[in-house]
Amino acid sequence: MNDRAYKECTLGIETGTIIVRQIVGEKEKQKALDIHVVVPERKPSIEQIVDVFVKEVEVNSVDVITDKVIVRGEFEIKAIYVAALPEQPVHAVEVKHYRWTLDIDIPGARRGMDAEASVVVEFVDYDVEDHHRAYKYKNFEPIECDDDEDDEDDDHNHDNDCHDHDHDHDCDHHGHHHHRNCREFDVSVILKVTAKVMTDREVTIGTGTLPTTPKG
Repeated sequence: MNDRAYKECTLGIETGTIIVRQIVGEKEKQKALDIHVVVPERKPSIEQIVDVFVKEVEVNSVDVITDKVIVRGEFEIKAIYVAALPEQPVHAVEVKHYRWTLDIDIPGARRGMDAEASVVVEFVDYDVEDHHRAYKYKNFEPIECDDDEDDEDDDHNHDNDCHDHDHDHDCDHHGHHHHRNCREFDVSVILKVTAKVMTDREVTIGTGTLPTTPKG
């Protein structure tokens, strides 16, 4: 082997260092959110909620500060429901671009280090006040009316009249007696966020060991 070939093969040894990508820390943390959803006035009120789910979950930014990572993201909520109308059509209500922020402690993290994060939805549920029909449907409770025998049609018509005259909140106030339909509900969401901080570290060749802690 000539001198030139030897130098090409041992270039790393001649320079004495290589760059190693090192993980400073990695951690998971939950984010619990309670979101109040209101059905827009252009849509009918709720007789029964069929399903509520979260979609378009994403991380928008990951910022590193001293010993901590700040993760920001957003998602959308979609609820499918049966409308409180005689023909009982199915409608949907959405909450778009709901933003969330979570800070995660990662000892050793410093400004300027690289970081990445991912998010998954661990739990989704909804809650309705107990005097609404939607609550009865969710909890499989019998739906009874205190007025008269033809409560089914009368209840629908009364709700429509209430909606047409913009008295939906009055319906809520008197709902304990009639089990009226609702225009508001709460959604509980639990996210699991995983964050990782990394840095480039110069390592000296020939020492026999790699460093166990990041530089700086």
